[in-house]
Amino acid sequence: MRPLLVACVFASVAFGQVGIFTGSEDIGASPIQGSTEFDTATGQYKITGSGTDIWGRADQFRLLWREVSGDFIFTATTKFLTDGIAHRKAVLMLRKSLDPDSAYLDLALHGDGTPVVQFRNAKGDTTNTVDLVTAGPGVWKLRVVRKGGTVTFWAAKDGAPLRELGHTLTNLGNPFLLGLGVSSHSQTAVNTVLFSDVSLEMPPAARK
Repeated sequence: MRPLLVACVFASVAFGQVGIFTGSEDIGASPIQGSTEFDTATGQYKITGSGTDIWGRADQFRLLWREVSGDFIFTATTKFLTDGIAHRKAVLMLRKSLDPDSAYLDLALHGDGTPVVQFRNAKGDTTNTVDLVTAGPGVWKLRVVRKGGTVTFWAAKDGAPLRELGHTLTNLGNPFLLGLGVSSHSQTAVNTVLFSDVSLEMPPAARK
């Protein structure tokens, strides 16, 4: 029997339970409407997004999110399903709001296999980035851990053990949005990413 597939396609603003998340939408008036599909049998999320980038002073991308507070361990395995520009992205993101110029912090994986840490410290500021070693395309497991004001980033390619990439401080405060994002780095094409083994561990007091 074919597994049950629940397709959750949202307009520019939409709310409703999608697996462990509560909303999915295009940020920053992306030129091609994105979508989110959740497979209840496998727990996988297939996210399609367009948009110039998650970068600069404002972003265009697709975001699947939920509101949280406090400490967490957020993990997902990413696989790009579409070809495209090397700088297309799949991200694990902390974001203050749904505004396109919101403050944020993320662990982003480029389509060419380059993991990077990106952050916008305040609304409307420019984005800063720390590029890490390019390891090439593949299936990447990503993890973001927040403990107090410190956020630590982990990654592993093609089944290798997770390794710590580094850590930084965050001033996003509480609450904030935590989620999965996809950008195509293009106004005329989409990027589709499969997120599997998605998990979110939080102390009971942090759950929303």
